[in-house]
Amino acid sequence: MMNISPLLPGCALLFFGAAIYGCTSEKKETDQVVLRGHYINQSFLNVVEDSIPGLINTYCYELNFLSDDSVKVFYGFEEATLAYAKSGKKYAISKALQDKDLLFSVDESKKLILEDSSWKQTNENSSFDKVAAPSGGEWDFPTVLNEKMIAGSYEIFEKGKATGKKVGFSAEGKVTGIGDFKSFELCFSGDCVGEVHPITNNITFHAESKSVVYAFQFNSAKRILNIYNIEAPIKDIKGERGIKDIAYELHY
Repeated sequence: MMNISPLLPGCALLFFGAAIYGCTSEKKETDQVVLRGHYINQSFLNVVEDSIPGLINTYCYELNFLSDDSVKVFYGFEEATLAYAKSGKKYAISKALQDKDLLFSVDESKKLILEDSSWKQTNENSSFDKVAAPSGGEWDFPTVLNEKMIAGSYEIFEKGKATGKKVGFSAEGKVTGIGDFKSFELCFSGDCVGEVHPITNNITFHAESKSVVYAFQFNSAKRILNIYNIEAPIKDIKGERGIKDIAYELHY
């Protein structure tokens, strides 16, 4: 007759319990998303090429997760470091809307969905993609904006004819071929949005001794970037400088 050890039922229970714990532990680890680094507002970038960046209604351009409980929010002309925490299946950024929290989630494709539709008064929330810092450099939001909007090689035309003179805009904000200017900045938020009247895309070129603001507009059908001179600053009035004439006609 076979002897059945009295330890077997106990061992079975221990094994069953370990299996349940293992599954629970694995699920917990799966549900817990480690948030680190920079997430960029892809919803903004998806429409920026056909828009004026400063007129696109957006809560923020970038979220930089510094730790398990703090995130730096980049609004364009300012930024703030706020606390965040898990709230059920979502996360809450503490007091992001004055005294109210702002919720976000991370979907299956690792995109971050910021529930800012009510704040923006639109039907869609904003989607953020994680991005890596460029090799050998620090992360900088304008780099992505420059790459999306203007970076590339152009040729100067004068009176409708090619001159053979080349102009280059880099994603890092460098410019070559336009006078003695060495760098540039695209306006996407803050007071610079109202610099030109009517509101138009504008760009500031920098040289060692001066900085000059121009308006610009793309003609995608003809593959032309027109850069316009604008009026001198108006005394006691901020911005509202009218467009004058073409400073540079660039073909690409």
